[in-house]
Amino acid sequence: MSRLAVVIAAVLLSACAQNPPSNADGVQGKPAAKAAPAEAAKTGTAPGAAAVRVDPSLIKFDTQSVKLDEQAQAQLPLLQDQAAAAKRIVVTGYCDRKDIGNAKAAAIARANAVKNALVKQGVPAKKIRIKYSTEEAQHAARVEFSN
Repeated sequence: MSRLAVVIAAVLLSACAQNPPSNADGVQGKPAAKAAPAEAAKTGTAPGAAAVRVDPSLIKFDTQSVKLDEQAQAQLPLLQDQAAAAKRIVVTGYCDRKDIGNAKAAAIARANAVKNALVKQGVPAKKIRIKYSTEEAQHAARVEFSN
């Protein structure tokens, strides 16, 4: 990991600690239980939920994270064919600025995490462009392909 990535991660984590998220009722407390990530990535469903199609081009992140979790890492190989055929790839990182103090840095770090994972899968870095948004109420990165 480069020094810049380490510095960005440290800044993001300190911003997250200063701005803890609240649940839907506005009360801070225990986070909601999470579905098993590997199972959710394979089937697109949480345990006990009805089958739902997962959009592999939308990579979700935990509110206070810039790292790809197991589900996100399982989604990326699903994009490999599109990435190989595309002339240009745009990865947009999202972070809700109402939840995170340094949302811009978090959004960029999320986009870079996805870009780095795609490069590790053999996608040429020169055809991947990074963008960010702090306007939308989501913590994710979207991969878009153009020919």
